Amino acid sequence: MSRKKETINDIIIDIISVLLPLYGFWLLYLWFLSKSRFWEGLFIGLVVIVSIFLIMLYFKKAAKTKVNNLIKEIDGSSFKQDINDFINRYGKERGKYIWKYMDYGFDYNKMKIFIKTLKEKGLNVKDESTFREILKYYIDAKEEALIKGGFESKQYKFSSLSGEEFEVLLIKLFESKGYAVQHSGGKGDQGGDLILNNNGQRILVQAKRYKDGSSIGNDAVQQAAAAKKHYDCNRVIVIGTSNYTPEAVQLAKSNDVQLIWKKELQELLQTFLKENWD
Repeated sequence: MSRKKETINDIIIDIISVLLPLYGFWLLYLWFLSKSRFWEGLFIGLVVIVSIFLIMLYFKKAAKTKVNNLIKEIDGSSFKQDINDFINRYGKERGKYIWKYMDYGFDYNKMKIFIKTLKEKGLNVKDESTFREILKYYIDAKEEALIKGGFESKQYKFSSLSGEEFEVLLIKLFESKGYAVQHSGGKGDQGGDLILNNNGQRILVQAKRYKDGSSIGNDAVQQAAAAKKHYDCNRVIVIGTSNYTPEAVQLAKSNDVQLIWKKELQELLQTFLKENWD
């Protein structure tokens, strides 16, 4: 069960849900007691209900305006990349303490930490409710771009590639992002397929081209984590054409291995190579 932090409108709705049945019983009592008092009570109740409704509309409009203003600020700054990185890296959480939207899931504690980080960097995100609306906006944008790209560009299939061809595709992708790429894959590659070099950073990439319906398990994460020291790298990334098992996700967290899922890979290929892959 996911936890939802209450907004002012949520609190008002909770209060109404408690008071409305009591109000109904009170009106019933007045009906039998005095018809004139019944109509008076009904009129007062309707005035209160309409007033509450208008208050809720005001707070909803104010909250939407606040979110829209924040999104404008984000779009013109580095915060946009920060938020997209957060979605890509932490948007596949599963469990009880999770906020869900579409097929994304975010841990509430990580959301709190990220909100605090954004505030420290100068973005005034006041509460979780506002942050959730921001996440919805950027998730919608990502989904729209994927769907739109699927209609506008030629379709390619990951399943048509061999393992080596998939590595070559990733070389093209990362070179388009400005990395100097060393292709270390092949027989006896010690768990590292690509080495990305940029601004003094060495990033190990483990490439996994899996069949549709197959999940990437612990082995890929274990190989990548073990290869980090062998190749003298700062970071490790596993990139797959499928989803990861829950066990692989947990192992990646404990070994500081970044996982790039199929959907994020599709977005990167569409953004930097203008190619639509499935």
